[in-house]
Parts: sequence; structure tokens; C-alpha cells
Amino acid sequence: MILSKPNHIKIYGHRGARGDLPENTLESFKYLFDNAINAYETDILISKDLIPVITHDFRLDPSLTKDEAGNWIKDENIKIFDLTYDEISKFDIGSLNKLSRYGRRFINQRSLENQKIPKLSELLELSSKNLLQDLLINLEIKSTPDEKNLTPDPQDLVQIVLNEINNSNLKDKIIISSFDWRILREVKKQSPEIPRAYLTFQQEKGMKIKKTIYSKSPWIDHIPLTIVYDLPKIIKELGGSAWHPYYKDINKKAVKDAHDNNLPVNVWTVNDEDDMLKMIEYGVDGIMTDYPLRLKNLCEKRSINWF
Repeated sequence: MILSKPNHIKIYGHRGARGDLPENTLESFKYLFDNAINAYETDILISKDLIPVITHDFRLDPSLTKDEAGNWIKDENIKIFDLTYDEISKFDIGSLNKLSRYGRRFINQRSLENQKIPKLSELLELSSKNLLQDLLINLEIKSTPDEKNLTPDPQDLVQIVLNEINNSNLKDKIIISSFDWRILREVKKQSPEIPRAYLTFQQEKGMKIKKTIYSKSPWIDHIPLTIVYDLPKIIKELGGSAWHPYYKDINKKAVKDAHDNNLPVNVWTVNDEDDMLKMIEYGVDGIMTDYPLRLKNLCEKRSINWF
């Protein structure tokens, strides 16, 4: 697996290509392959009957989920882990409610009919049929130390996901990431040959997700920090293969510190062209974006090497 190349940018489709097609649907990932984008980031949760599924939120999102009757769901507390896969598959995630706050962020996203939350096995099967050169699959295992009963415990959660990976022919194409570093500790214990990427988020406010990086945070497995830019060194000492920071948290020094520790830096989630160019100037190795074709076209227009 090639995680980085000198003077190249790796383009990752975020949740498929969320800006263009419904997120984390098989059609969104197929769209990447059809346009020669050979890397993607996606999210894994577990159903009540212990099937790994491709979805971002611990609960069904009313802004992108319709019931069997075709109506937007209203209940904001339907947990993925409380539903069997048969129950999950009855919901349609092929469109956005453009009146919702989330829908207004992706006003030009195309709608598709009859799109269900896919199983991880279905996505891996699709990927195995599209073995593009330098294919790279970033599986983010969703987990939280802040709330119980949203997933199995880290040990069991990792084992379930690894079993699915081992049943595929793509183990050498996969890197596992998580904000919950307990997950990455378990991956290292159970399958140390699979590369691990450490997700970090340092902003105090301004986004829905919580800050995860602070000294002895449960998110980072209670590791003590001195200054935030010890992060690359700490991640490398933990055996990490890559650092995945929020793009607004980094600068040239942070990227240099990571590279001095032989640690590739892949940033998320960068959608504006000016921000893309800034990240490339900083020297990052990969960019996760909801608009992978926008980044691809920008690179080709500016003669920037990508893979």
C-alpha cells in the first residue's frame, strides 16, 4: 500500500462524493471509480445483529433519511445499534431535505432513488470489482467514549470489522482510522499489519463534533499531552501510519513535524479551492473532500501531481 508519494497529492472522496451524490451510498462510491478517483474515506457502525454498515451518525439523520412511505423521519433518536440490518435497509438515504440546515450545505447534491445504507461487505465487493491502481480504502470506525450503548465495546467492535475485512481480498488496500484511539489500540493488538491513521480535532467550537485533543482526553486513550504539536511524535510512537487532522488545525510547521517523524498527513474535509491550494502549499500528503472531482480538476489545471 502506498500512503504517500513525494510531490503528489492523494485525493480521497469523503463519504464517497458527498457534494455531488448522496453520502455513503454505493452509487456515490461507484461515481468515484467511474471518474478514476482511487481512494475514499467512509464510516462504519454496527447493527443490532452485528453487521458492519456504512453510515456516519450513531443515529439516523432526519435530514437525509426517509421511511418506507417516503416521508422524512422526524425522530432524531433512532440508534443504528438498536436496529437489525433488515430494519436499517428499509430506510431510504438517496436524497437530502434541502430545507434542513444540512441539506442547505449541499444544495447541488443530486438525488437518487431507492438508496439504502449499505453493508461494509457490499462496499468491499464493489471496490474489489474496481481495483484501480493505488486503490486506498480508509475505513473510519465510529466509536465514542462519551456515551454508552451506541456500539459494541472497542474490542468486540474491532473484531467484527476485522472479520469482514478478512473475508475480502482487500486487506492490503485498507487503512483504519478513528477519533477514538481505543479503537486503534485494539486494531494494533488484533491485526497489527493493518495501517492505522489517528484522527484529531482541536477546534474549541464552531462544529458539531467535540474537541478530541486535550491532555488525558478519553478520546486519545488518556494519553498526556504537553503541546499539541507533540501529536505527530506521539502518533508515531503509538505505531501510527498516518495523521488525519482537521485542516484548520494545521500549519506548515505541523506538517513538517509529522514528516520529520515519517508520518504522512491527510487532512479533512477540504471543499474550497483556496483551502485546497493552501493545504497543498503546506505540503500535506492527502486531502479528503466532498468534491473529489473539483480537487482533481484543480490539480490538473495547476499541473499538480495527484494519485
